[in-house]
Amino acid sequence: ASCNHCGELLQLHTYKSVKTEKVYEVPKFNYSEVSDNVKKYFESRGISQKTLAHLKITESKEWMPQTQKEENTINFNYFLNETIVNVKYRDGRKNFKLYKGAEKVFYNIDSIRTSKDCVIVEGEIDCLSFVEAGYYNVVSVPNGFNLQGTVNLDYLDNYINYFENKEKIYLCLDNDEAGQKGKEEFIRRLGADKCYIVNLNDCKDANEYILTYDKESLLERLKTAELTPLENVKVL
Repeated sequence: ASCNHCGELLQLHTYKSVKTEKVYEVPKFNYSEVSDNVKKYFESRGISQKTLAHLKITESKEWMPQTQKEENTINFNYFLNETIVNVKYRDGRKNFKLYKGAEKVFYNIDSIRTSKDCVIVEGEIDCLSFVEAGYYNVVSVPNGFNLQGTVNLDYLDNYINYFENKEKIYLCLDNDEAGQKGKEEFIRRLGADKCYIVNLNDCKDANEYILTYDKESLLERLKTAELTPLENVKVL
């Protein structure tokens, strides 16, 4: 090509922008069955062995940074397209950690691929609570919400297509200020025209609800969930 001003010949270079996909660490699925102590713990939370098997709950020993030692942990296994992509470990002191370097996705995301409705909760045990009640199209966020900073929903951005076919999305997040903040962000991203707010009365979350009342009436809460008016939605 030549310069329009002096006529000098110039060499033009074309640079292509190459988008590289992030490479994640992938955990191995631990096939071990849970111990009697773990079964008893979940029984105290109203969760049966049938539900533990359905969601492939396992158990292992894992180094926990909070205690700086190896602990017995409950493993909440995260699957995507029936392949394990992450694990959340929970020890007896209620310390948590996700598998280092693994992809963050919704817990139980495969359950909502083709459904016309779904429930979003804020913890794996709340997810188990809905399954225990007989509702299977339920996902949990991989980490809870806090009051500091903005709400990070990168796991929603990456898999927003899972929600595009939904007619009703039930938001059953923790009944506290942080949960309210997360709820408002979900409504903003997914649309107030399809997000229904689940009222758990005086309970903090779905698991507390089935322990305080019963699992059958948890499903009744979905029937009375209210669509959020657009004028009541805060833009964060």
